[in-house]
Amino acid sequence: MSEPSFHESVVAADKRSKAIALLVAIGLFLAVNRIVGDVQFASIVAATAGIGTRLYVPYHASMRVPAADRTPLSEHPATGEYHHGAAGLALVTVSLAAIVVFGFGHGLITAVGVGVISGSVAYVMLSSALPSE
Repeated sequence: MSEPSFHESVVAADKRSKAIALLVAIGLFLAVNRIVGDVQFASIVAATAGIGTRLYVPYHASMRVPAADRTPLSEHPATGEYHHGAAGLALVTVSLAAIVVFGFGHGLITAVGVGVISGSVAYVMLSSALPSE
């Protein structure tokens, strides 16, 4: 089985998304750690937002390719059968919701729990609202 070919802008965005995700994770870690002073919490939300960014950037580039030339990201053998754009934005939502809840003085477990619930709701809503790959 041959590997599907992707538009060059999607391949370039995939490569750039690694650096962008790293910058998002580092920046968010530094900001959250400075604001709330909890290294463990800052690490969790930074990693989650970084992974979400890594998933969303190639999806966004793929959506910019005309439909006739587009190869769905889910056809790549290394990716799963899920909505990449919705998953990426939902993971960023998890981070933001957790930061807000933790900032209001709730504990780590509560903040992460609310973030996961918010992210789950965001994924369900976004997977039906965003265009399919």
